[in-house]
Amino acid sequence: DGSLLVIVAENGSSIANQIEWLFGLSNLGHPGFSVRSELETEQDRIAFASRFILETIGVECEVSEESLLDQMLYKFGSAFPSTKIFSEYARSTLRDVNPNDDADHVLMAWMEREEVLFRTMERYLIADRLAHGFGNNASSAINVEGFLSYSLSIQNRRKSRAGHALENHLESIFQSRSIRYARHAITENKARPDFLFPSIESYRDQNFATADLTMLGVKTTCKDRWRQVISEADRIPMKYLLSLESAISQNQTDEMLARNVQLVLPQAIHTSYQASQQEWLLNVKSFTELVLKKQAV
Repeated sequence: DGSLLVIVAENGSSIANQIEWLFGLSNLGHPGFSVRSELETEQDRIAFASRFILETIGVECEVSEESLLDQMLYKFGSAFPSTKIFSEYARSTLRDVNPNDDADHVLMAWMEREEVLFRTMERYLIADRLAHGFGNNASSAINVEGFLSYSLSIQNRRKSRAGHALENHLESIFQSRSIRYARHAITENKARPDFLFPSIESYRDQNFATADLTMLGVKTTCKDRWRQVISEADRIPMKYLLSLESAISQNQTDEMLARNVQLVLPQAIHTSYQASQQEWLLNVKSFTELVLKKQAV
């Protein structure tokens, strides 16, 4: 449309790393500027991670699966069901994805499918809501407030839904592998780790070996919120944090390492990190195998 988007990012920051990875700018042969007509092949394949970066810099991505819209409207009506039910539905539409297959591939496939289905239904519901207008037509102020409130609710729903969806799909992977866990169980100071292995009863049993306990925090993006997991299970010194965020800065992953926080990422996202960082990362398959090994003792 003739517009130009200019992005100024701090050198070495996570967003700078993500933009460089997305557009393949990390290995420029000379300073200055370079033109890219399309995304790099690898980045384009990791649709979920790429779309998150694009939307962070204000580029809205249109994704949809119109062939399933009528089915969703028939099942759910004119409102979203709970995230748990919607996650189950998203998984059911991928009949060729076996939860017992490679955990990294399965998780990304489920997340991508749910995101596409969610955006498809959301677009329909927003269009329907816009057609009916907002508030009392006699007062433009009420109309504006109604519109702003609705817009804010959309943004909040997107953020909270993505995090819950990630937990739901991980839970299904754990169940398919007969991994014992507690979800959102209360530990010290009313903290609620996303997943505690093998159970909250084992955690509270002081005679249960600490080495056989594991906790996993789950956040679609880390930013500064990753520090929350540090205080969520005092008995367990090493915290595991699963995220879908690409190209986190070296400084931030160094701090995670210093704070005994082990980052877990789907294997496809590992390539967005520097080689020195990749040596330290875990993938989803490795994490599930680690937990299974502890529970087999």
